[in-house]
Amino acid sequence: MPPTDIIYWDSCIFIAWLKDEKRPGNEMDGVYECVEDVEKGKIRLITSVMTRTEVLEANLTDEVRNKYVNLLKRRNVQSIDQDLRVADLSRKIREYYNEQKKIDGLPGISSPDAIHLATAVHYRATAFYTFDDGKKGSRGLLSLDGNVAGFPLAVCKPRIRQYRLRFNMNGTS
Repeated sequence: MPPTDIIYWDSCIFIAWLKDEKRPGNEMDGVYECVEDVEKGKIRLITSVMTRTEVLEANLTDEVRNKYVNLLKRRNVQSIDQDLRVADLSRKIREYYNEQKKIDGLPGISSPDAIHLATAVHYRATAFYTFDDGKKGSRGLLSLDGNVAGFPLAVCKPRIRQYRLRFNMNGTS
């Protein structure tokens, strides 16, 4: 049976996973669980083909780049080309938030973020995983949870089903 959940990964999730970032709380546990679910065939992971450019411009070793490329080779992982439907939808999303800026004074959405969101909306992602909380001077994508320019989409950090115990060098938690 094919996976029913379609999870979209923003570029920052790939980069966090590849660099094994140390993030606050248990944020990375959700990323690792998602990778496990991909490997078990429980979910379908999608992202824009643009992610490849954003990820590979990060400072990564050849081994880590191969880890990324190998993940993309899985049957349940799809790197989606931007077609006219996604381009038109990303334009609508950008226009929507440019109008919102006049109302709430918050910055609009960048073109790359609009393309990511439009791809997730168009391909009916169950959830859009990101760590983008707007610290880079843009409207945080996490603030769009549930409503992306009028389209329903869960925008959240990777969800954690099970907390993992962490042990320090002394073997205690």
